[in-house]
Amino acid sequence: MSPFLAAWIFWILMFFAIELPAVFNRQPGDTLSELIWGVFAVRGKPFGWQLRRLALLIGLGWLLAHLLTGGAV
Repeated sequence: MSPFLAAWIFWILMFFAIELPAVFNRQPGDTLSELIWGVFAVRGKPFGWQLRRLALLIGLGWLLAHLLTGGAV
């Protein structure tokens, strides 16, 4: 097993170790989705909401293109 594969497996396990308790405790703002919604102003329109949403759109668009093209983008 390569060190990178081991690191990615560890990263995924840590993600679930953080996310699963957050999903079940039902407190607002503790899951990854809720954190992203807050940081990128998906709900509501605080100061700078347009720029934040644009950054989220560009980032997710790049990630989707990157994954669908096999890394060509």
